Amino acid sequence: PFMHQIILHGPQGELTRVKALFDDGTMVGVMCASIFNQIKHRLNNWMTSSKNLRMANRNIVKSIAKWSGTVEINSIKAQCGFKVFDSAGSWGFLFGKPMLKAFKVIHDYTSDTIKIFDNLHSTTIKNQIV
Repeated sequence: PFMHQIILHGPQGELTRVKALFDDGTMVGVMCASIFNQIKHRLNNWMTSSKNLRMANRNIVKSIAKWSGTVEINSIKAQCGFKVFDSAGSWGFLFGKPMLKAFKVIHDYTSDTIKIFDNLHSTTIKNQIV
């Protein structure tokens, strides 16, 4: 697994740091409800959601909220969004395919690094898994 801190930008300039698991098998960005409940007051621009999500094991779970805004990794920023549901502690945040695409991610599995890009800059981040 590849983990790295991301920063979610709130509407009043709040910066909320979250440890994310980069997962190119996840079709959406998702945050566990337990993490979301701790930080939602800093994001403000979230909305309730009742969309159903199909898990890899084919189970259907109901999303309880969604958020979209600016996400930052090592000074590289992109507009992204994620859904919220209870993962029962399996993970805190999954950085899924739409978010990987927004940051134009290139994963080098040999060095266990990821290169990310915006329109002007790029940077390489190292796996922060402990």
